[in-house]
This record gives sequence, C-alpha cells and structure tokens, in this order.
Amino acid sequence: MASFRPVALISTLCKLMERIVARRVRDGMEDKLQPQQAGFRPVRSTLDTLMQVTSAVRRRRDGEKTAAVFMDCARAFDSVDHGCIVKALMSFGVEEHLVAWIADFLQGRTAQVRVNNTLSDDIRLTRGVPQGSVLGPLLFIVTVDSLSKRLNCIPGLQHGFFADDLTIVCKSADRSAIQKAIQHGLDCITRWSEEHYMEVSAEKTEYTLFGARETNLLSRKVGETVLKEVRTPKLLGLTMQPHKGLSKHVQGVKAAADARLLQLREVASPEWSPDRDKLPAFYLALVRAKVCYGMASLWFVISAE
Repeated sequence: MASFRPVALISTLCKLMERIVARRVRDGMEDKLQPQQAGFRPVRSTLDTLMQVTSAVRRRRDGEKTAAVFMDCARAFDSVDHGCIVKALMSFGVEEHLVAWIADFLQGRTAQVRVNNTLSDDIRLTRGVPQGSVLGPLLFIVTVDSLSKRLNCIPGLQHGFFADDLTIVCKSADRSAIQKAIQHGLDCITRWSEEHYMEVSAEKTEYTLFGARETNLLSRKVGETVLKEVRTPKLLGLTMQPHKGLSKHVQGVKAAADARLLQLREVASPEWSPDRDKLPAFYLALVRAKVCYGMASLWFVISAE
C-alpha cells in the first residue's frame, strides 16, 4: 500500500485558475530560485541536472576522488507541510492575495479509498500538494529552495536537484575532507527535512566513490543508518560508473533499444501495419529517443576522460 498515491480530482475550471495563479507566481520568482533546481522550470530538463552532476564527478585532478550521494525522500510530494509552503511563498515576496488563494486551495482537502465495493470514511489531508494539480510541482520546488540555499553554504559541497531527486557531490584528494563535507551535507538535509515534516529514506539513499577501486572507503550515516554503497548508480536514467567509460549505460540502452525494435517489427507487419510513411514516427519516438537521451552529458563524460 505504501506505493499507492492519491490523485486529486480537480475540475477544469480550477485547473484554469491554477494556471493563471502559477504564471503570476512564477513570473515574480523564477530568477530568485537557486540554479541547482532544474525540475518543473521553463527551458530546463533532466539534462541540466545530469550535466551538473557529471561535470562535478568527472572534472577532478590526479589523485582526487569524488563522492556522490543519491538522496531519496520518502513520499516527498505527499509530505510537504502547507504552513511551510505559505512561508516559502512569502519569503519570495509573492503577493499576499496570491498566497491567500493558494493557502485556501491547499486546505480542507479529503481523500477516500475504495476497495471492491467498500468506500472508506473521509481522510483529512493536512500535508502534501495535490497529485495531478498544476500548482503542486511549483509549490514543491519553491519549498525545497531553502534547502538548496543551505547546501550552497557548505564548503566543498556541490549538489543538483530535479524536483525531489537530490544528489550531493564532494571531490578532494583527502578522503577525510570528503567524509566531513558529505556528512555535513547529510546532517543539513536531515535537519531541514525534520523542520519541514519530511523524511529522508535512509534505506534507499546510496553513495558512490568515483575514482577509487576499493569499496567501503566511506562510512556516512543518515540518522543512525549507514549508507549503502553502489558501484553503478542510476541518476535520472543515466547509469554511472566509478571509473572511466560508460559501458554499463550503453549496454542497458542497447538492450532497451533492441527490445523496442522487436516491438516495432511486429507493428510493421504488412498485414496490419499503419502506412509506411508513418513508421519513422514510431522509430523516432520509441527507439531514437531512448538512444539519444542524455547525449550531451554522455559526450561530456567521454571528452572529459
């Protein structure tokens, strides 16, 4: 049941109002958001975060090692506190009447669960942004912007955000300096999460030490839980490696592309296929899009090595 998420049933008129309010809010604060956040922003995508993280990981001098921690926040969009959202909006200087409208939009929501023909009692929702709403993603990135500001104050620590996907990175020739900066960052994230009634999933948070052949060289904790080390972490669809090369990512992409080509071959049967001039559109959407995803960051990794 923990993997299920409620979807808000929002009227068309309400979504129209959300778009109007979202545009007013975004116009006044877009240039104030921290540059590390690439999620749900105009002319930004996962590629921005991939470039931030891969450049931090790969640009290191001889003898330097880079540690990257891939954070996991449990039910982030469902946990963010309404009061914290309002405070964040006010800190950005959003007009009071817009803040009041958003606060009223968030409050008084209820949910029900249907199992077969049985409907549960109403459950009052006091936290979280409505799943499927127009404003929800914007309100979330506004709230987590304060965490990005705190992380920017930690010497030697870099980070990249895509919505609730957070990666912190530190590089140094001194392993103890890496451990200190990474732990400082983890403690900062834990404190911020507690202040905002959110929870870091320590069991799903992982780290990788790039440039080191040995394993278990770091011992970092989230609370009382020791982080798990992984050798081939996956960030926003890109499989990374602790050493040079992208063989793991290439193998995974090739396998996925081959599977989609087989599916396309079935669709292209002369007995029931669409017009031949429409088949290239299937190829572009199903195969080439998969192969070319994140290509700029891949070329950066290759050129850096």
